Amino acid sequence: MNKYLEETKFAASSLIDLIWADFEKLEDLNAQLKRLTADFDVRYQVFLSNEFHPAANHYHAQMAKAYQGMVKPKAELECKINDVSKSIDAKSASIAALSGAILQIAKQCISLRYGKPQNAPDGDDIGGALIKDIVWEGRNQSIHYENPKEISENVVALFVKLDAIRADGNTWDAKSQTNFAFEIVNFLGWRTYGDFEAHLKSIKSKKGS
Repeated sequence: MNKYLEETKFAASSLIDLIWADFEKLEDLNAQLKRLTADFDVRYQVFLSNEFHPAANHYHAQMAKAYQGMVKPKAELECKINDVSKSIDAKSASIAALSGAILQIAKQCISLRYGKPQNAPDGDDIGGALIKDIVWEGRNQSIHYENPKEISENVVALFVKLDAIRADGNTWDAKSQTNFAFEIVNFLGWRTYGDFEAHLKSIKSKKGS
């Protein structure tokens, strides 16, 4: 397993970087917007607290100054956020394909060493769902999603289990002809190559592999 991880490190790390590039950009822009509006929010609360104070005009002027300084950069950031959000939506199929590719590498890492998931050690789990099973069945759903008849009961059972673990009110219907590869990668928390590698290295025999 370690040998295969090393051989595929460049591909895996590149895929992960591509998957998350726009999401990280969006997170950074939202953080900038939050910082930008924070000063105005403080000034506004100070004004409300001193609305009937003899120096209320002073506090109002501070609030107005903060607002004026915020208007243009806020509009620019909101425009950029909108553009990146649209980019993510437009690339959704590509992001799913990239996510399917990283799941394929992970699945191969398991199958080359152990054959089938039941032959592999348990390794890490998330909420009781084993990483090896999430990888295996997530990959299977990704490659067969267009033909529901090829989606196995093991895939369906895994997706039902993940719905229960997430408990967010959203249902991942494995047979809905939707590629859930990105959702699986996101659920696994593979934001960096280190995250990916740590999960796979948890699946190993006591003698190592």
